[in-house]
Amino acid sequence: MIDPGLYTTPEQVRQVDPSIPLSEDLTIYITTAHILVWNAIVSTGCGAGYSQSHLSLIEAWLTAHFRLVQAGIVNSESAGGASESYTIHQDTFLMNTMFGQQAMLLDTNSCLATLMGNIEDAKTGKTKKRVGCFWLGTRKYPC
Repeated sequence: MIDPGLYTTPEQVRQVDPSIPLSEDLTIYITTAHILVWNAIVSTGCGAGYSQSHLSLIEAWLTAHFRLVQAGIVNSESAGGASESYTIHQDTFLMNTMFGQQAMLLDTNSCLATLMGNIEDAKTGKTKKRVGCFWLGTRKYPC
């Protein structure tokens, strides 16, 4: 399968997050979101049936998510001493921002949720193993 290129545009991302200045270059964030859409949704076949416009929406919301993660989420501000405080919880992945949450909601086949579960399992050392038994003997089934 050949990657067709980006699904979203800077204009679509700015519709998702109008606070993004027109002067800000979104190329790295769009590219990052596209890699995730391509690898987790399209090339795996998980997003089978998703239209180009559906993938474009998911990619736009993911782009806004990655931009906000990079910029930081302001959780407190001050005026007199000009101070800001940022919070990002790295362990929550796409659930960290409303943009990531929206991308997951738009992914109705749960491709991104599956990826997040696999990442969490890898971080905690959990692995999914299938155990079974096949018996060809003539005595009682031993499994």
